[in-house]
Amino acid sequence: MNLNSKYFDMIRMSRRREPIAEANRRVCDWPDCDETAAYPAPAGPRQSQQRQFCFEHVRQYNQSYDFFEGLSDEDIEAYRRGATTGHRPTWSMGARWAIPDAGGWRISDPLEIMGHAGPVAGELRRRADGTHVTSGQRRALQVLDLEDTASAKDVKQRFKQLVKKYHPDTNGGDRRHEARLQKVIKAHDFLKASGFC
Repeated sequence: MNLNSKYFDMIRMSRRREPIAEANRRVCDWPDCDETAAYPAPAGPRQSQQRQFCFEHVRQYNQSYDFFEGLSDEDIEAYRRGATTGHRPTWSMGARWAIPDAGGWRISDPLEIMGHAGPVAGELRRRADGTHVTSGQRRALQVLDLEDTASAKDVKQRFKQLVKKYHPDTNGGDRRHEARLQKVIKAHDFLKASGFC
């Protein structure tokens, strides 16, 4: 590029420098400060207004700002507990089931995640006592050759029958059914651990 070209001189532009109008200048909100306020800061935790400060005073204001100013100890503790989950509703695992009632869902759905549709017919199965059967419990019952409506007594009886049938000590030393026996024992242990029986 030739900097001495006549065309280069024609496209040069000079930047206009206009002084800032004194009437439009915002003064710092800090007491006894006449500097230009170019930095906004919140007026308080629950206020929509903002304060304007100069650079030096906005640093001092930010260092001394207290979000919890004016809150009681109980409110501060409630905010701290809510902050651990991002202020979203939570509950313990397995504490709530999405089981439909005649009037709708039995759970609180504040985020309206499940408000659009219910479960497919027959998807949720219940035992004779009305409790819900989970998919893991359903698979364990299938290993024991039982229906979803089986009671705890049925599970115990069926477990005893299958152990007698497949255990090498009771079937004459036949070890061909050891894998099946292990599955039966695991299924029974799972049903006990999940509170089914």
